[in-house]
Amino acid sequence: MILAAPEASSLLYFLALAATFAVCVKARSLGEWLKVVAYPDGLRRRHEMETPQIGGVAILTAVTIWLTGVLLLGGGGVERQLLSALLFCAVGVGLVGFTDDQRHISPMSRIALLGVFCGIGATINPGLITQTLHWASFDPQHISTWAYCGLTGLAVVGLINAVNMADGQDGIVGSMFVVWSICLMLITDDASQHLAGLLLGASLVFLAFNLSRRLFLGDCGTYGVTFVFAMLAIAAHAKGQVQIETVVVWFFIPVMDCLRLIISRPLRGRSPLNGDRDHFHHRLEDKVGKKLGLSAYAGAVASSSLIATLEPKFALLCFTALAAFYFSFAWLTDASAFAVQETEEKVLTRHNVVSIPLDGKNRSSNSP
Repeated sequence: MILAAPEASSLLYFLALAATFAVCVKARSLGEWLKVVAYPDGLRRRHEMETPQIGGVAILTAVTIWLTGVLLLGGGGVERQLLSALLFCAVGVGLVGFTDDQRHISPMSRIALLGVFCGIGATINPGLITQTLHWASFDPQHISTWAYCGLTGLAVVGLINAVNMADGQDGIVGSMFVVWSICLMLITDDASQHLAGLLLGASLVFLAFNLSRRLFLGDCGTYGVTFVFAMLAIAAHAKGQVQIETVVVWFFIPVMDCLRLIISRPLRGRSPLNGDRDHFHHRLEDKVGKKLGLSAYAGAVASSSLIATLEPKFALLCFTALAAFYFSFAWLTDASAFAVQETEEKVLTRHNVVSIPLDGKNRSSNSP
């Protein structure tokens, strides 16, 4: 048991999820008070009305309440170091994203801060570091401590930025949070499994409000919440509970889309950090419509992730199927739709057609 009394554990879950629900219900007033509201600009932000970016705050509030309660009540068992690292670093990374929601932080500064918190997390919980790479289809591979730290740090920073880039359509990231929570519940135990269950509940609450267009996740969520998933996956791999191929399947689509855009944007004469509407979910939306595109995106991630989690020997097959699905829309789709979007963007920019709130400040999210 995580806590001495089951009643205390149940109470913590209730309080944490109630807090998430309360934040979502009060999203508009909280968003205005905290100055984290996304305003439509007629370019990349094409939602109909100003929308609070408070979803990440809602989920991280639940995580913070639960982790604090478990640690104060003496629970967590052998995973107390992991929970302590998650509490400190998830809040810190979430604040980085929250600050970026309020006022722009340069990409290099964000990356540097993510690296710092990765190092702090490994210092608080040395159990995150291992010298063995666990594979489902190959023999375990020995690796030096420094090489492992470098690879995991790069993976965490890359995943967070990939998820941040994927957060351009209602339901996309929220549905991935739900899938990843279920997968972690299936392969972990003790405190990690309970935390994954909490993430599942909080993500479902957020998703319900997000799909009804009442709030967005915001950089606070794409940074802070994704960091929690990354740390839980790293901890599970260090204990041999999940293999590399399975983790690759979980995160394949957002990471691959991030890599594609980093390469393709400079080829079109754009900065890799300059946002556009050429993301994978945009391609799906242009080809099959928004609702069917969301279903296809979420269905592909869910089916492949669950199969790779339950039967790791099929992870390479899932990887191949995901790659075929992704590239069929990302690269083989007729690019004429994007060309129209790019032309429209130039016209709107030339005529300065943007939506400005009453205080004269355009607080549209700056995630690429």
